[in-house]
Amino acid sequence: MSNSIRKTWRRYRTLAGFPRELATLLLMLLVALTLLPLAIWGAGQLFLGDYLRDPAGSRTGGPLTLLGDYVGGIVAGSPGHWFVLLGPYVLLMAFRAARALSKM
Repeated sequence: MSNSIRKTWRRYRTLAGFPRELATLLLMLLVALTLLPLAIWGAGQLFLGDYLRDPAGSRTGGPLTLLGDYVGGIVAGSPGHWFVLLGPYVLLMAFRAARALSKM
């Protein structure tokens, strides 16, 4: 497993320009579609309590319910869901910009 990860990392590092940026975007979207909703659910569970699916609070759900609602919000075009989806890539771009400015 470790060897395949190392090979994939080396192949990623050899990419230049647009292909590398496209691979980075796809990786960030994958993180935003899988790990981020689960992290949001975990933080919400820890600090806020059960995930309530409706304002009346009669139905609760688990992490997979939140994931399904999240993907449904993206498909429906909800700005908040799209903000969460694009957040990791935007934060990476901000980090790159800050690093470039600090080197000047």
